[in-house]
Amino acid sequence: MNNLTSNTNRIVWVDFVRSLSIFLVIVIHTSGPLIYPFGEISPADWMTGNIYDSFARMSVPLLFMISGYLLLGKQESISAFYQKRFQKVFIPFLFWSVLYLVWGNGYKDFTFINAVKAIIYSILTTPASFHMWFLYELLAIYLFVPVLRVFILSADRVHLWYLAGIWFLFGPLQGTIEHILGFHIAINLGFFTSYFGFFVIGYLLGKMDYSAKAIGVAAIIYLLAGAYTVYATYSISSQAGDYVDYYYWYTQINIVIMSFSAFILFKGVGERITQEKVGLWFRRFAEASFGIYLIHAMVLIYLKRAGISAFSGPPLISVPAVSIFILLISWGIVAIVRRIPILQELTP
Repeated sequence: MNNLTSNTNRIVWVDFVRSLSIFLVIVIHTSGPLIYPFGEISPADWMTGNIYDSFARMSVPLLFMISGYLLLGKQESISAFYQKRFQKVFIPFLFWSVLYLVWGNGYKDFTFINAVKAIIYSILTTPASFHMWFLYELLAIYLFVPVLRVFILSADRVHLWYLAGIWFLFGPLQGTIEHILGFHIAINLGFFTSYFGFFVIGYLLGKMDYSAKAIGVAAIIYLLAGAYTVYATYSISSQAGDYVDYYYWYTQINIVIMSFSAFILFKGVGERITQEKVGLWFRRFAEASFGIYLIHAMVLIYLKRAGISAFSGPPLISVPAVSIFILLISWGIVAIVRRIPILQELTP
């Protein structure tokens, strides 16, 4: 069942899931500084950051899954698809990459031509900011979307689950087996074992309806997977004597399970939003979510320079408080930019 906001073609649960995901991405980036200095801050503060970060880890996979749900079921020409992606994703990606590079490096001692060369080289070789990697992965998946759409149009649902199963088997599961056994398995499907699978499974799970019991089970699995991530990250870091992010990787099996269960949980909750004003609020937030994602890293850094961060108080309170502050400032900037005609396309 797809619940639509009145007088729009937007789906309330999609807006709800996207809104939560963007906020939790900010939580990850806010709590991150607490986790890196393992052994240098109090164990309680480190563990608080670990808990926040662990339970927010499914946010990025959820963004891939929502994109898969929205894009894979549509039928349009290849040119129409890429024209929309060029305008909505590539142009903002290029602009914000350049802005982050200029803002971070200055290029004061460069000639204009050398600065342009340096910027182009940087964009081609590495993300301009710690959060921009997501767009590189998204743009790579876009290359296969037109082909996937043809496959989805003609394939039975069992074939789609087969494709998802191949991804899970030779991606998250193979990685876990290799880690446990301590050796590398020669089979390597490359790109098709990375974030590609979230796209496909997001489409499949988004097409399903869930009972209250299924949503409850999903909630329990999410909590258990989150708790395991907290414990496993603490355990492996303690053994190493330094922070180890292995269990934070988005394609690790614990994060994959957390992501699937969170998708079902949040979709189920979102579908039960019946008040139009609430649905409208999430719609407006979701409409600004991409712009918020692009801007929030700069806001976070500015606030950190001003002394506002997860270290501004007890982390239990400061992490959500600072995350909300970053969110509101970013949302405000997006609202202002969207009122400037020439800049509207930069925060679609």
